[in-house]
Amino acid sequence: MFSDKTKFKLAKTRLNAMEYCFYPLFYKRHKDVEAREGIAYGEGKLQKLDVYGKGGIGEPRPVFVYIHGGGWISGLRTARRYYCGHWAEQGFTVLNVGYRYGVDVAHPSHLADVFAALDFAFDRAEEWGLDLSPGVVVAGESAGAYLAAYVAAAAAHPEILDKYGIEFRHADAFKVAASVLISGVYSLTRVAGCKFPDIDVICKTVCGMDTAALLALGEEERAAKDAYYSPESVVDEKFAPSFVTGSAADSLKGESEAFFEKLQRLGVKSEYFLCTGLNGVHAGALACDLAPSGRECAREAVVFVKGVLRCANG
Repeated sequence: MFSDKTKFKLAKTRLNAMEYCFYPLFYKRHKDVEAREGIAYGEGKLQKLDVYGKGGIGEPRPVFVYIHGGGWISGLRTARRYYCGHWAEQGFTVLNVGYRYGVDVAHPSHLADVFAALDFAFDRAEEWGLDLSPGVVVAGESAGAYLAAYVAAAAAHPEILDKYGIEFRHADAFKVAASVLISGVYSLTRVAGCKFPDIDVICKTVCGMDTAALLALGEEERAAKDAYYSPESVVDEKFAPSFVTGSAADSLKGESEAFFEKLQRLGVKSEYFLCTGLNGVHAGALACDLAPSGRECAREAVVFVKGVLRCANG
């Protein structure tokens, strides 16, 4: 019988190997996009970020922050470069943020890493051409969408940072204009009942309980768990306008649907897109040039985000 740590490491190795194998299918060279990659914002091996800008980095542009997924136990920042390049081509300065895995740190350290990366980047706003005035766009897939949702919620309610003991020097001026959330996890107790691969390892990594233990919790205990581990619990009518994406063949599709439905009930400006066909797998929207559904999703996400930014700029 393997220990929990061994299970985490085995899952990390297998999942990252899969990303290396599939990356060539998604790769696209963005010729006019300048890239500065592997910039360390912390001392950890995974505490790095990339910066992308069309025609060069330094001209003031709106900011698109991308956070990769990987179930808190894996995920390659470098394998999202093609998607970041797509948004750079749309006129954004893109920050592609990596963070430490759950094998090494516990929740909410992953979220603290994201804010540390933002502090580091915002300190270089003039050098990198980060126009923060309309608010940033924050995006991610899977676990990255979970973190992106927390970032957007914290922008509306900075007290969330105090709750988790997270230092963020730019909190007072920080705004999120919009979010793009792909195949995310938004309620850890709800997702415990799905058949997503490695869901048992994922739940144990994030909150220290396997799926059986989470499902056995009473109503009050579940609510307490969600209050600390689930971004959906801190979402209200002040949440940023959001483009939410699910995938038809993804066992986590219900998460995207439930989150979108909550945004609709709250009156938050939001749209939902369901990827199908080759893009119908988990986080299939990342493959934005692979097939018709992915291309349509990418187009609609850009239209949504740019429309929100136009409104923000008056």
